[in-house]
Amino acid sequence: MKLSLDTIGYGGYFTKDYEKLSLEDSIRRAAKYGYDAACIFAHRPLGFPMDFDADRRKKLVDLCNELNLELGAIVCCNNFVDSNHVLVYNTEKEIMYTLQCIDLAVDLGSKIVRVMASLWGYFQNPYADQGYGLPAFQSRSRSVSRGEDFIQAWHQVRDALTEVAKYAKDKGITLALQTHPEVTNNNDETLEMLEEVGADNLKVGVDLPLMEAYDPDSVQATVRKMKDVMVYSHTISLKTLYTIGGAAYGWEELTPGEPGDPLPWDTFIKVCKEIGYDGLLSHEQCSPIIVKNHQLGTLEIVDKRYVDARNFFRKLLKKYDCYSGEKPEYVEYK
Repeated sequence: MKLSLDTIGYGGYFTKDYEKLSLEDSIRRAAKYGYDAACIFAHRPLGFPMDFDADRRKKLVDLCNELNLELGAIVCCNNFVDSNHVLVYNTEKEIMYTLQCIDLAVDLGSKIVRVMASLWGYFQNPYADQGYGLPAFQSRSRSVSRGEDFIQAWHQVRDALTEVAKYAKDKGITLALQTHPEVTNNNDETLEMLEEVGADNLKVGVDLPLMEAYDPDSVQATVRKMKDVMVYSHTISLKTLYTIGGAAYGWEELTPGEPGDPLPWDTFIKVCKEIGYDGLLSHEQCSPIIVKNHQLGTLEIVDKRYVDARNFFRKLLKKYDCYSGEKPEYVEYK
């Protein structure tokens, strides 16, 4: 396994005063902090494909070669569920965007494009609590009660994934479908989607924080189910936040290995080695970082968290003799 920096943390999406870096400077950070690869978050202001002409694409490849850095995955947050207006063609636009990401991967020499089934911006769509046994994708109606709107959304995603997977196969690209609500709400549903699409280049991105349970037996069982299809993995830690009455009200993103991290990373790394996974562990920072005095974190905080996460996983991969890169064991944050 090798370590990759997902550039999303430098996009300014969650930092104080929207502090951000260019994609090129984000890639330089990945090299500076001892990562083996950089994964490109394929959205503005970082790696939106249409912002990259042939010359800039070539310069990106040259930059990675100069820095002795691999090009990891092209990471897109797409939503293949169609709009609720007959004249707003959401799915078609998302397909065009995903095809552009596949072309970008080809030009940069990346072999993997991370995709999603749907992403409304949070872990549930706005009508999730109005469904009847299934998430709802419309307001209250008979089709919601019958689950027909969920089935329709599933079919929309399945058809779109079938189309982009065929295009990707012709280009020699593997798609990594990440388990994420609202359509592929758990890892079994992701495997069901793969089976229904039936494309041998549509695989899975397996993320420990996006599992149904974190006890060692459950984590091992989930990863083992993905043995033949796991091609990618993100490494963030999420801690659930509770009210005084014990009700979950939110979550906080932690640096893996820091005090309070609830995730069994030892178990995850061991079972990944067991199934023969030899891909990237790509660290991302994709939610607000709240620091002392209730301020949003700066780029300096983002830098430090990337370094701390990198050192944590580099040490863990050495412990289980499954690091395949050539970077030093420890990098000092400066």
